[in-house]
Amino acid sequence: MQIYNINQSLYKFMFLMLLLSAGLIGLSLGLLGAGGSILTVPALTLFLGLDEKSAITSSMLIVGLISAVGGIKAYRNRQLDLSILVSFGIVSLPFAALGARIGIWLPQGSQTLLLVAIMCIAAYKMFASTVRSDSDTSSSSYTNSMTTSVSAPPPSKRALLTAAASVGLITGVVGVGGGFLIVPALIFFTGIGMQKAVANSLVLIVINAFTAFTTIAVGGHGVELDAIIIITMASIGAICVLAGQSISSRLDQRTLKRGFSTLIVLVAIWLLINLLY
Repeated sequence: MQIYNINQSLYKFMFLMLLLSAGLIGLSLGLLGAGGSILTVPALTLFLGLDEKSAITSSMLIVGLISAVGGIKAYRNRQLDLSILVSFGIVSLPFAALGARIGIWLPQGSQTLLLVAIMCIAAYKMFASTVRSDSDTSSSSYTNSMTTSVSAPPPSKRALLTAAASVGLITGVVGVGGGFLIVPALIFFTGIGMQKAVANSLVLIVINAFTAFTTIAVGGHGVELDAIIIITMASIGAICVLAGQSISSRLDQRTLKRGFSTLIVLVAIWLLINLLY
């Protein structure tokens, strides 16, 4: 494992923080189906000093492996919807490949800047959803009284597929899973519940992450990967994603989203400072 000009004790601390990050990534994916993967690249660059391209490519494998474990459990629990996976996956897959090719040729630092912007957007969407949730709860009695006489508008398939294309492109370019877009898109445009949206999100993250990684690997772009880092983070994250799935129904989603959105903003600021200075 390459050590970047840091002493042994500091290295041990950084590696410990990396392991904690892997656990947090897995927990978030298991609890929310989103957010966790967006911390993978910052963890690799800030704690181990990996270069931008290596961190993003490693993130694709790590996030894909962690999500695959959660996806297997979701399949066993009969939470997956094949029609959603096929329609969303078919559209997102080529855009993930396209994004990976674009990312390889982007100048150094530009992907990190784009990631910081995406992290801020993800944090905003995550926090805003809790505000809307509070509003929805306060007006639930009115809504319930109206549902018998007014039907909801039909979901827009075009909007869902546009979200699928966006998620694939984002995964390919900056190595994040895109669950912060997938979960709300599935809930809003297909009408499925939160837990089922999280379950399907994990499988879609696997599809996009492995497609983007395969595109880079087949292209022979010579990105350096560390198998020990990838296996270690994926293993810890896999354990934690299963734990997150097991306890998700017992925790307050609003509190989790608010806390995690705050963490994402703080990490984004740290990542930006590290890039500029």
